Amino acid sequence: MKKLLLVLALVMVVTIAANAQITPIRDIQYAADGGDSPLKGQVVTIQAVVTAEHRGDVKANGGISSSYFFVMDTSAAWSGIQVYYKGDYAAEGDLVEVTGTVDEYYGQTQIGNVTSFTKLSEGNEMPPVEVSVGEANSEAYEGCLVTIRNMTIVETGIGNYGEWRVSDGTDTIKVDTRARYYYTPVEGEPVAAITGIILYGYGQYSIAPRLAYDIVEGGDFTRIQRIQQVRNSDLLKAVDDQMSDVSYLANPENTSMAGDTVKIRGVVTMPTGLSYAGAGIKFILSEPEGGPWSSILSYNADSTAYPTLFEGDVVEMTGYIGEYRTGPSNMTEFWITSPIEIVDFGQPIPEPSFVKTGDLRLPVTAEQWGNVLVYVKDATVTNVTPQYELFAVDDGSGSVLVDDDSDSLTGYPDPPLGTIADSIRGWVYHHYGSYLDSTAYKLEPLYVSDIKWGAGPPSVADVMRDVEIPTAETDVTITANITTNLTIAEAAVYYKNASSTEYTKVVMTNTEGTTYQGVIPAQAAGSFISYYVMATDNQGQSTTAPPVIEDQNYCYPVTDGTLSIWDVQYNPWKIADTPFEGLKVEITGIATTDTTANNKYEAYAIQDQAAAWSGVFAFGIDAALNRGDEVTVYGTATDYNPDWGFKWDNNTVILVDSFKVLSSGNSVNPVGVTTGELSNENHAAEPWEGVLVEIRNATLTSVNRYDVTFDDGSGECLVDGDFMLARDQDPNTTFYINSTDGYLVAFGDTVHIGEKVDMIRGVLTFSFGSHKIEVRDANDFGTVTGMDENFHARPLAYKLEQNFPNPFNPETRLYFEIPETQSVKIVIYNILGQKVRTLLHEQFSAGHHVVNWDGRDDRGRVVPSGVYIYRMKAGDFIAAKKMMMMK
Repeated sequence: MKKLLLVLALVMVVTIAANAQITPIRDIQYAADGGDSPLKGQVVTIQAVVTAEHRGDVKANGGISSSYFFVMDTSAAWSGIQVYYKGDYAAEGDLVEVTGTVDEYYGQTQIGNVTSFTKLSEGNEMPPVEVSVGEANSEAYEGCLVTIRNMTIVETGIGNYGEWRVSDGTDTIKVDTRARYYYTPVEGEPVAAITGIILYGYGQYSIAPRLAYDIVEGGDFTRIQRIQQVRNSDLLKAVDDQMSDVSYLANPENTSMAGDTVKIRGVVTMPTGLSYAGAGIKFILSEPEGGPWSSILSYNADSTAYPTLFEGDVVEMTGYIGEYRTGPSNMTEFWITSPIEIVDFGQPIPEPSFVKTGDLRLPVTAEQWGNVLVYVKDATVTNVTPQYELFAVDDGSGSVLVDDDSDSLTGYPDPPLGTIADSIRGWVYHHYGSYLDSTAYKLEPLYVSDIKWGAGPPSVADVMRDVEIPTAETDVTITANITTNLTIAEAAVYYKNASSTEYTKVVMTNTEGTTYQGVIPAQAAGSFISYYVMATDNQGQSTTAPPVIEDQNYCYPVTDGTLSIWDVQYNPWKIADTPFEGLKVEITGIATTDTTANNKYEAYAIQDQAAAWSGVFAFGIDAALNRGDEVTVYGTATDYNPDWGFKWDNNTVILVDSFKVLSSGNSVNPVGVTTGELSNENHAAEPWEGVLVEIRNATLTSVNRYDVTFDDGSGECLVDGDFMLARDQDPNTTFYINSTDGYLVAFGDTVHIGEKVDMIRGVLTFSFGSHKIEVRDANDFGTVTGMDENFHARPLAYKLEQNFPNPFNPETRLYFEIPETQSVKIVIYNILGQKVRTLLHEQFSAGHHVVNWDGRDDRGRVVPSGVYIYRMKAGDFIAAKKMMMMK
């Protein structure tokens, strides 16, 4: 429970003495005859602490009134007053100075017509005055914050607003209902305590609780709303301080048993075993009525600590309140201190509350829905590739992420962008994310049936061209499979030449069933054509294929029928697969590697000119080739080699069916490039894959486990020796990487970090997650010229980076960095927290590292589509990230 500083009466007296124009509230309120204020009609200035704040326009949150707030200048009788003011927000605990006119509002003294409002400080506390029910029914405590104890409810449903009345056996007082404090009074039930403001109106006094925390139930149980609800002012502050939204009953030490325990009772809305809890277990308990602040999550690291709980179970449990912190997010949780008791089952669960998607973006509107079952409706899918969640939807009020914490949603397919959800039901998770982009709250459906799609946009799939190698004389027919649950209004192919900025539209014809065709007319030889398909339904909803046309188009070069390597390799789009993906091609070029590289790395590099986009790897040639051999190869072009995906994927290769040596003794000059052009940081190296390149005057900046890093001042690139050696980590004089001591032996010379080499050349590959120069022999490695006087080593840190690619199929690469030699363990889990594979557990030297996962479990079986978690431990550093396998 929060411990706030006491604002003593002495402090207020000193303030008043130093500032003579300040009027004590007692002088305004005290009237010996109980009548109007003796200062009625006069302008006064007070200094006091806010005891009940503006409620503002926030739905279902605590407070008294949007037009009023209350203050006290000492914790005593005659010291509180109502301020009528619609200006600056007055938060509980603010010390304020107010100038206004004293008047009477239906018999209650107030300060109105405020001409000056100044906040002097925050975080002060004005303790309530402990009074009896009889004392509360008096002019002396009008406007004061008081606490009354040990009462019984004697009347409910009073008047038009449902007020209720309590008695301490001697006197009674009415309880006001203007604030939302989430308590349902039942006649005859005890109430342990009520804290609130004493009001006067309609000839009687009443007490006005401010929020759920102000009413302490009689009996054994604490209602969940009293645990969960926090003041509006604290929700406003939470975005900045990331702490003010914690429960007022939360244990300061999340994992200790210190502090009071409470007992709660409710109905299970999320059963055990359904949602991700690592190696532990969790469920959600709700008040039967549901609504704001009504639910809480209970977690235990021991998966055997809870019984199996089903939806509709009524349970009782004793424990303490903690906050599970993930970045800016504070998730209020219940930690049991004794076994859970199931007292009933098969009971109805609360109906979900309707919310706008925009209500789930920031604490001031979202926190009240934490763990509560809610639903959104008529929301459009705005993002299908968020980093960790399924997709984002927006009903026009702001987007919210839809997450797959529930294992029943494992492998849930992405809906097309623009799909409209009739409704999505789920609980609200305050977990990771950021307040900067409003991603800290997520909507968590429990079951696939919780997501109900309306009339979504069309689906476009299986886009193909009928001519594998278009020439200047050939029209190209584009075919696509287009489906919809409405009616297709139009399907079209949009194409453009590389020299044009505008697309030309060709309307497609429905030829049979869901098949549509459109024809791109013949284009001049040398043209490079990019195109995409768009389908629009009769409600104006559209889908494109590829889905993000700013990053990728389908494409092809127009040739005279003979392909160059440039034709097979070049693709100007961010996702730069070969334009001939999966198609048969024939190319001619000169081998820049020989049998050594083929034996060590299963491929020959072939190049037809000294330029970008002019190299390719030929995979599957068993015969011996020499450097300089001119060869023609025929086979399938692909960026996704099914045999050696983790080693070759994202390189364009030709899976060779046949080849022919045309001549020998030819040569290809290396292309001079900067290290920055080959950097893995800016992803600019794609044009140089398969090309013989050369860097000059580069400094050795780090020695990694499997490669080394050089930098000529333009950016870092990797250099490796895998074309010569099976393992360049074993001591040798050819190319030996000693990551433990931080040096490289290259053809007899030793290069230390910070030393320069005048020239390095080799063939650029993309392998095991990184671009790197693969040197071929001693002629590819120049002379060490001494230390680089400008070299300053970049300090390393513990870091686990996002896997790439993601989503992936069939393999992906996991990147991490460590600043010192450590034993590193990486384990992969499924979304239920079950271990899938121990990927590695071994010693690594300081530096950047990448490991590959081939999508298989510990038994070698391919895992199903879905979300997986990879977790890394290095020394005391532990981190985890999500990734998605998509088939």
